[in-house]
Amino acid sequence: MTKENSTPEANATSGEKPVKSSGIKTPTIINLVLLAGLVVLYVLYFTGTERVDEPVGEQQEEIIAEKVSDATAAIAYVNSERLMDDYQLAVKMREELEEEQHRLERELTRRQRAFQTDLEEFQRGISAGTLPMDQAQMKEQELMQMQQELYQLSDTYRDRLNRKEMEMNRELMDEITGYLEQYNQRAGYDFILGFARGGGILFAKEKHDITDEVLTGLNEAYEASR
Repeated sequence: MTKENSTPEANATSGEKPVKSSGIKTPTIINLVLLAGLVVLYVLYFTGTERVDEPVGEQQEEIIAEKVSDATAAIAYVNSERLMDDYQLAVKMREELEEEQHRLERELTRRQRAFQTDLEEFQRGISAGTLPMDQAQMKEQELMQMQQELYQLSDTYRDRLNRKEMEMNRELMDEITGYLEQYNQRAGYDFILGFARGGGILFAKEKHDITDEVLTGLNEAYEASR
């Protein structure tokens, strides 16, 4: 049954409930770095004194392969899963987003229950024959409007959560890449990669793992900014 064909009167006859549970979902819940595949958090490619800071594309992948094969690249990696689990800013953002999601779900559920109560009262009046025709028609139109508003509200809340998540993701990536740029001024890596299970890196030696250092620095910077 589609939204357009679903009416309180039709549902009253069929016994179907016109509005399901809220089910507002947000797809990733601050999961910026854990993408399907390899994520390069920060890339530094030095050619003499010229430096190019760019996201990875086909050209960067070729550069990585060339420098690795020549054993000229200084490479480190950060465990993306640990970064998302233990970076205090990411934890805070995740908690805030989940709290907002639960708040909107509660509000939508409250409105759905109010609608369901009105609908059941309308059904009882129709079944008992105590509701005059003109009042029944008016009530039916009112319920149809309430039902449509619930559908629209659910979409609005979902969009609001998605926008909030995108904003948080941008802020999170800005903080991570900003810190890595400062960190790399003394570390001097050509590439700092994001490593996650199921990603593009199948194996990496532990000696290249700088997750602890990066997490410590990120959390210290976060605490200092509070």
